[in-house]
Amino acid sequence: MAFALFLVFLYAAGTVIALPTPQELVLGAVATAPGWAVITVAAAGRALGAYLLFFLGAKVKSWQKLRAWREKDKRIQRWVIRTERWVNRLGAPALFFLLLIPGFPDTVVTYVLAMFNRRPWAFALAMASASALRLSLAYLGIFYIVNRG
Repeated sequence: MAFALFLVFLYAAGTVIALPTPQELVLGAVATAPGWAVITVAAAGRALGAYLLFFLGAKVKSWQKLRAWREKDKRIQRWVIRTERWVNRLGAPALFFLLLIPGFPDTVVTYVLAMFNRRPWAFALAMASASALRLSLAYLGIFYIVNRG
């Protein structure tokens, strides 16, 4: 059971950082661990992944080549300004609601929000709470379907 939960944690963190796959795949670990434990560990993994991604985004924004490219291309400049305004206006609640879409591989959205967000704890908390709610709803739906028939 501990190994399955460790893999759930790694996979959940990986879906934030690099794996463009739906997070509901962690529910396969329910066969070896209780559902509440899988959901809790997955939410913790996603929060840690979001927190690390926030700082990775801050580092990427400071790259000189990226800055030079952004300043040279006016379209990119406009897109960055609009995206930054959108993220700072909507912030963590926008991330929370975007992450509630079932089966949605959210890696790209998370990258954009991580690059332009200013509050790492709000970002990580939105990620963890949306993941916990989304996984809980998926788990309850699967549980209902299995026990109904």
